[in-house]
Amino acid sequence: MNQNVVIILASESPRRRELLQQAGLEFQIITSEIEEKTKEKAPEKVVLELSDMKCKTVADIFIRKTPKKESLELINMLIPDDGGILVIAADTVVAYEGTILGKPKEPKEAKDYLMMLSGKTHEVYTGVNCRYLTYSSYLEKMIEADNFGFYSNTLVKMYPFDEYEALDYIATGEPMDKAGAYGIQGIGSRLVESINGDYNNVVGLPLSQLIKELSKREYLTFN
Repeated sequence: MNQNVVIILASESPRRRELLQQAGLEFQIITSEIEEKTKEKAPEKVVLELSDMKCKTVADIFIRKTPKKESLELINMLIPDDGGILVIAADTVVAYEGTILGKPKEPKEAKDYLMMLSGKTHEVYTGVNCRYLTYSSYLEKMIEADNFGFYSNTLVKMYPFDEYEALDYIATGEPMDKAGAYGIQGIGSRLVESINGDYNNVVGLPLSQLIKELSKREYLTFN
């Protein structure tokens, strides 16, 4: 697999970082500082909008009219002579019967989320946004040459569990930075009975679909 762009992952998620590493991709990390709020109600629209906001925030570091000194240094360091930068951002939510469950703000909310999911089937949505940036010698600045996004959803069925098991899990600290208050790749896997769809989507990034989208646009090529 040939990587024809410099990839910037606009996320501090260790799960997304590990997934890109598993795929053999080389990338830099620049985290996006946004307030994760949206007026959208449908989960697929929520994750698409939030991932778009995250991606734009990082892309704007490079394409602002008067880049800050540190941005210019990044541009000079990152851009290959014959390529550009691809910023990738993602957002994941859990949805159950029309209710969107993001990351719990406190242990009580984590318990409420878990008890809501106990013995039930819910959906996990991840939205991905990608922006390709290249340098315009005419404008003497970075410009956005491509912008695309997609989402994936996976059905997850949980085993029935009681409040004590939920509290025991919360005490590990794992649920507090996870959408829906559980991590399928960690201790939370003991709560999951089955899934229907992309496992990596539940972890936080639909990796196979992302690779297909990047290869379709020749950001990745195969010999």
